[in-house]
Amino acid sequence: MKRIVAFWSLLALTLGLYATMIFWTLPEIAQDAGSPAFDMRPGGYTPVEARDFLSHLGAEGRALYQGPQRLLDALYPACLAAVLIWSLRWALRGRFPRLFRFATVVALIGMCADYAENIMVAGFLRADPTAISDAAIARASYVSQLKAGAVSLALTAWLALLIWRVIARLRSRHTNT
Repeated sequence: MKRIVAFWSLLALTLGLYATMIFWTLPEIAQDAGSPAFDMRPGGYTPVEARDFLSHLGAEGRALYQGPQRLLDALYPACLAAVLIWSLRWALRGRFPRLFRFATVVALIGMCADYAENIMVAGFLRADPTAISDAAIARASYVSQLKAGAVSLALTAWLALLIWRVIARLRSRHTNT
């Protein structure tokens, strides 16, 4: 029972963090800069796009990015990875250990890429946009794409396994009646 409460509490925290970012910090940052925040660019960005964003980001948007958004995004990646891994473990129940290991690694890659992105963006926010090298922006863009790809793959695996588990449970109930 304690595990169930802990899981649902972690899920609620994860969803709350995500909702706060999606409905408050990230839209306000985007509005201030006139374009989406780095966190919301799954396809990455060019040096021109990154510098344009940074040069248009005002003091309010910068403070929001460096304050509340940074705090939320310090918690969210670990919470998301934990929810995904915990859910996958439940869905697989010891079956398909290679699939579980693969999905776990993908979720952890997404988490690590998100933290790497956060560190790079924090550096960008402190720097003069014209002083940031194209190579640094390319690395940050790559990490953003890696994060988006890994998290998308982990969420897809999670959703597929959840559907599989529900179908298996329904079949089990149908055969037992």
